[in-house]
Amino acid sequence: MSSSADSTTTTAVAAALAVEDLEVAYTVRGIDRAVLRGVSFTVAPGETFGLVGESGCGKSTSAYAALRYLPSNGKILKGRVMVAGNDVTGMTTAELQAFRAHDASMVYQDPAQAMNPTLRVGRQIIESFTLLGQNKEQAQASALEALRKVRIADPARVMDRYPFQLSGGMQQRVVIAMALACNPKLLVLDEPTTGLDATVEAEVLDLVRVLSRESGAAVLLIAHNLGIIRA
Repeated sequence: MSSSADSTTTTAVAAALAVEDLEVAYTVRGIDRAVLRGVSFTVAPGETFGLVGESGCGKSTSAYAALRYLPSNGKILKGRVMVAGNDVTGMTTAELQAFRAHDASMVYQDPAQAMNPTLRVGRQIIESFTLLGQNKEQAQASALEALRKVRIADPARVMDRYPFQLSGGMQQRVVIAMALACNPKLLVLDEPTTGLDATVEAEVLDLVRVLSRESGAAVLLIAHNLGIIRA
């Protein structure tokens, strides 16, 4: 697993995300089997940082550990993860829920699985804002603006569609819009361009970098292809 960033390395004090000497294991048949050892990196606000490597090398595990999204048999044995100065590894369940609701978001490989196929897109985006305390009218306006920010030309039309009526690239833009609803300090993208053609892939990656700089969110981008990180 290797890493790359599109700006100069920052110190842990200034970092939006700081992973320090991380060691992660999965418990298999009662035995802890270490899958990560000594992983350290920092990501500054507004920076896009790439983790790249072959399948099974631990890049997604690193990202999931940063958000405490490890499966039930996964555990952090050593090290810590700091997001905006807060130690994620020591958070209680209630603190984690608040952290994920307000400070961090994740975008997965398959955008279709991140949305409810039986609900119109608009309802799902609006819900992202009502969960943050906005009323229906405020959430409606915020949803339209969120879609404009991810370069959707006709947001009202898209909001009236069901997920299956959108292309893969359009679905991913919608999911990114939902992920940015809380203005997160950290946005994790786990191979977000899987299944997209080269042109759409480039558009999505450019969009992510622009939104990161504009919002100040630190972006952790997971990929198996070094070309995606360098794009």
